[in-house]
Amino acid sequence: MFSKDLLKPPYTIASLFVIQVDGKSMEPHINDRALVVADLSFKEFKEDGIFLVYKDDKMWIKKAKTINNKEYFISINPDFAHLVYEKNDTRIIAKAILTFTNL
Repeated sequence: MFSKDLLKPPYTIASLFVIQVDGKSMEPHINDRALVVADLSFKEFKEDGIFLVYKDDKMWIKKAKTINNKEYFISINPDFAHLVYEKNDTRIIAKAILTFTNL
């Protein structure tokens, strides 16, 4: 259990869940094996937001970015710059609102 004071509104308490990240594509912002609190009720593309998206039968954590007037989900880590997905080719599952990194 953690304090709700750690969460920045808006969020829906009943729609929150925790997932563990598997991969380095969002480092240094979100580390491999970090825990992420996400909100299932927030499914609207928001520039620079971090989202869990579904594509190719997998769930990915990516940053929302508009490039040349098109909406994409991108990796933060330059080593994974090839992992870029058009918003229209994905389904937004939830918005990440908090992360915890294992030390």
